[in-house]
Amino acid sequence: MGCSPSKPSRRDAVELQPRHQRRQVTISSPTGGPVLVPPTYRDQSGAPIKHTPYELDHDTIQTALTDMSAFLEERGVRVELVTVGGAVNTLYLRSRLTTHDVDFFLRSATSSRYNIVHEAARFANRRKEGHLGVEWLNNATQLFLPIQLQRQLYDAALEQGTLVFESTSLRVYAAPWSYALCGKLNRLCDVDPRPYDLPDASVYLHEYLRTSDRQSVGAREIREWCKEFNKKMTDKVLEELDEAYSQSYGHRVIDWEM
Repeated sequence: MGCSPSKPSRRDAVELQPRHQRRQVTISSPTGGPVLVPPTYRDQSGAPIKHTPYELDHDTIQTALTDMSAFLEERGVRVELVTVGGAVNTLYLRSRLTTHDVDFFLRSATSSRYNIVHEAARFANRRKEGHLGVEWLNNATQLFLPIQLQRQLYDAALEQGTLVFESTSLRVYAAPWSYALCGKLNRLCDVDPRPYDLPDASVYLHEYLRTSDRQSVGAREIREWCKEFNKKMTDKVLEELDEAYSQSYGHRVIDWEM
């Protein structure tokens, strides 16, 4: 999935944001601790500012990542990110028309690369006059990842090799399908799952089977994944997934004896 990055403008000192958000104080993460992208912005009273999310479609995200690529290219930087969630559905699977953001992580929660990624994301947002949203690219997902698991998932994503976006300076990989599936099963255990959570789980399971050249997966194996990834799952939710998959693809693939 190639792209032709445009050359970034030098007029990148001020990020365009909605008027009520322009006076912000950035509270940076403690030195040596996890780096948040974007950092926490607070108003004059010290309260965190709630940013307006935007609906981002395939072309909008593609253009934004292309603009990020141009920013990184000019500075001689090459970055590889792993993304999970709606961006994978919107950009790669085309199973959703839009998403609110691009959730990503690097191999380390404390990597200095987060800073240049943040600046590249800000540049892309300025190119859209702030209409991507301040948090359009964020790594909040890493707050729920133990250090070792984050490294494991990053390495597994690169080994899986599912490229959501690629340019000379930026590669974005989909997180392992097994992890993405367990994340959806976890959401389906909530009292208020979203309408797209079950279809997402179904398509993630399909991609796992397709890319691993398997015809089925054991219920016990899925339970083990969820335990490894610290995700909730119930037999009821797994039964719902089995039925949803059957309706979408015409056959059942969960082996309840394994």
